[in-house]
Amino acid sequence: MEILERKQRSREQTRSGIVLTAKNIARREGWQAVSIRKIAEAIEYSAPIVYEYFDSKDVLLDEIRNEGFRHLRGEYERIRNLYRDPEKRLFEISVVQWQFATSQPEIYQVMYNLNGAYCTLPVSESDEMEAINTIVREIIFSFIPKSKESIQKLYFEWWSISHGMIMLAMMLRNQQSMEQSEQIYRETIRRFVRGLR
Repeated sequence: MEILERKQRSREQTRSGIVLTAKNIARREGWQAVSIRKIAEAIEYSAPIVYEYFDSKDVLLDEIRNEGFRHLRGEYERIRNLYRDPEKRLFEISVVQWQFATSQPEIYQVMYNLNGAYCTLPVSESDEMEAINTIVREIIFSFIPKSKESIQKLYFEWWSISHGMIMLAMMLRNQQSMEQSEQIYRETIRRFVRGLR
């Protein structure tokens, strides 16, 4: 039994190492530079061994994407449980979104097929993504209990502001500091949230 547990632990460590290596390559060189062969070279394994863990780059990207959604879901749930005021909840969730995107851009890129991190597996099938979308919709509903269509519209507005500003900040980081972009982001989100009352 102990040998089986050790083998399982070793497989999990190897799998985690492959994922970490892919993210490190992406952070340094961009997602276009990530390949199964390059990962194998970096961890000093043969490509067929890496393929034992991930059938394709898409499967690897999907794993990383779901890791990001799991992380955000945990943070969103933490905020929902920490604050009672819906305005504070939505604002803090927006801040978490910003912090995650700017501290781990390589994962954020995979989550939304950005900057060459294109995964052909449909993102819409992610249970984790749907869970985080539901949390935000429920918080918006707690502001203003309206029809499902109205909540969806407000959710779309929130998402457009949050995601759009994050992407613009990343694209324009050489022209405007991330600190300045974050300040504008916070002010914009605060105005949006207050406007829901």
